[in-house]
Amino acid sequence: MVYDEFLTQLIAKRACRTYFEIGVARGALLSQISAETAIGIDPAFELEVDVTKNKKFLHLNRMTSDQFFAHPGNYSSYEGRIDFAFLDGMHVFEFLLRDFYNTERICHGASLIAIHDCLPLNDAMAEREFSRAVERGEGTPFPWHWTGDVWKIIPILKKYRPDLKIVFVDAQPTGLVFVTNLNPKSDVLRNSYLQIVEEFRSADNDLNAINQLYNSLGMTSTDSVLNEHDHTLYFRI
Repeated sequence: MVYDEFLTQLIAKRACRTYFEIGVARGALLSQISAETAIGIDPAFELEVDVTKNKKFLHLNRMTSDQFFAHPGNYSSYEGRIDFAFLDGMHVFEFLLRDFYNTERICHGASLIAIHDCLPLNDAMAEREFSRAVERGEGTPFPWHWTGDVWKIIPILKKYRPDLKIVFVDAQPTGLVFVTNLNPKSDVLRNSYLQIVEEFRSADNDLNAINQLYNSLGMTSTDSVLNEHDHTLYFRI
């Protein structure tokens, strides 16, 4: 199942009241989400659809996620209210790392964070530079696909936040990583940020590293998660 269709169904099953999205772009996913309140962040919206549909309140913030989280006035009214967050911002791991720990801070213990593009299908799309990924992807089955090296968030969370529960779902095209059992009060990632970046920026970002990643994962199918009430087997509610 394609990721946006899967997320739309999962969010409906969880009856999420407040939805948070980083990286809205054209609004394809946001327009499908049903929630009482939705918050979207993007420095360059290119909306092509009606993102207000099926929402009572919609707050769009034209700024980077770093700018959004730099000022408590932007997010203080949402703290402890986010039921579901979707992270699809800048595709380099240090940006995603900041997005994750900043988003966790405004969630509650039973919130669910979904991260996009962390399961690259080859090493070309994992290039840190978009232009390089496009150049190398020409002639492959996945031209123009760019995940960057955000896959590194997986070993980072496993090492520095073993208290989190991480579930890997085979949603097309480049998977979804779900993180639950959140702790909004945790400062581990924030306090270790420079150490983590120094450690993982030098880590390999090649086909062998990606193969090792896949060998370490247990993949869950979209059908399994959506089967009646089975999502409660994987995620806190």
